[in-house]
Amino acid sequence: MFGGRRRRREQELVEKDRWRVARKLVDEDVTVLGEQVAELHVDTLGDDLDPGARDHYRRAIELYDQAKHLVAASRTADDVTSIEQVVTDARYHRAAVIALRDGEPLPERRDPCFFNPQHGPSMQDVEWSPPGGTPRVIAVCAADARRLAAGEEPLVRMVRIGDRWVPWHLAAGVDGAIDAAARLASRPGHGVHGQQNLAQAYLNQAMGNNNGVGGSLGP
Repeated sequence: MFGGRRRRREQELVEKDRWRVARKLVDEDVTVLGEQVAELHVDTLGDDLDPGARDHYRRAIELYDQAKHLVAASRTADDVTSIEQVVTDARYHRAAVIALRDGEPLPERRDPCFFNPQHGPSMQDVEWSPPGGTPRVIAVCAADARRLAAGEEPLVRMVRIGDRWVPWHLAAGVDGAIDAAARLASRPGHGVHGQQNLAQAYLNQAMGNNNGVGGSLGP
């Protein structure tokens, strides 16, 4: 009886950790979205937006408000991850306002920028090689596409895994960060050493190490 109660308590703690990790990441997204929507308001104050642009602007604000409410009301990691689509939709409507204001076609509904979803929807596919890795085609925002074309580094979002900061695309987004935190918490005596091993696994993957994430994490 006591063993079952302890296991349930341990599982509750793991789920609580998953929720905290997810909420922190998505709350950051919602905060940045709020700043971007506020900037959009300032940027368009002197513009005579057409009805289509005004409708996209209204939807961006509504979805931002919805995302704020959902984050505050969340109780589980699943609650939080479901908010990602709301934020993604708001980013699209923001991008649509900017495009219509500037006399450009409406953007396609594409995946978020590979390097940082806070950049908004991707605008084009480019070939990119990770450090020590092979070239691959990725979807990036217009700003990162320009940086890569100029031989510059993209603006990569970093997330904390263990005691280190890991590029967003290696952490595999919110779901990947949640799973990494749960695996770390479930390791006996995970502490600082375990955190370093987990973080190093992602760094090894970035450098093309064959051990990858699974090899460094162990069973």
